[in-house]
Amino acid sequence: MRIPLLLGLASVVALFATPALAEETVIVNGAATVAGLSEDELKDYYLGKKASWPDGSKVVVVVLKDGASHEKLMSKLGKSSSQFTTGWKKLVFTGKGSMPEQVDTEDALVAYVAKTPGAIGFVDAGKAKDGVKAVPVK
Repeated sequence: MRIPLLLGLASVVALFATPALAEETVIVNGAATVAGLSEDELKDYYLGKKASWPDGSKVVVVVLKDGASHEKLMSKLGKSSSQFTTGWKKLVFTGKGSMPEQVDTEDALVAYVAKTPGAIGFVDAGKAKDGVKAVPVK
């Protein structure tokens, strides 16, 4: 008789348990010399205000097309998705930048960053793998 009671309690606990919130992180290509970024530097790279890393190499911005991590990044940047895209289109039109690479999944984003020198991405912290390194934002 104790087994059904335990199963019933487990169901109640599961019903009221809150899922762990995903934590996103900035990742860069594993060969990058960047050890950390300020909030302003993050915005400058993602909004196209800075096009090169401190060592002079080109920054390659890659973003998710949509999803929770994409929305969290837009929130950090203080932009909606359409404002982000419009800002980049202006840079392209004036010859001051190239559109960020867009991918469908976090796994595709991690793979792109891993194979692309100078690449920067924003993903769920659990997705970071070999070939990329997580960079703290202060």
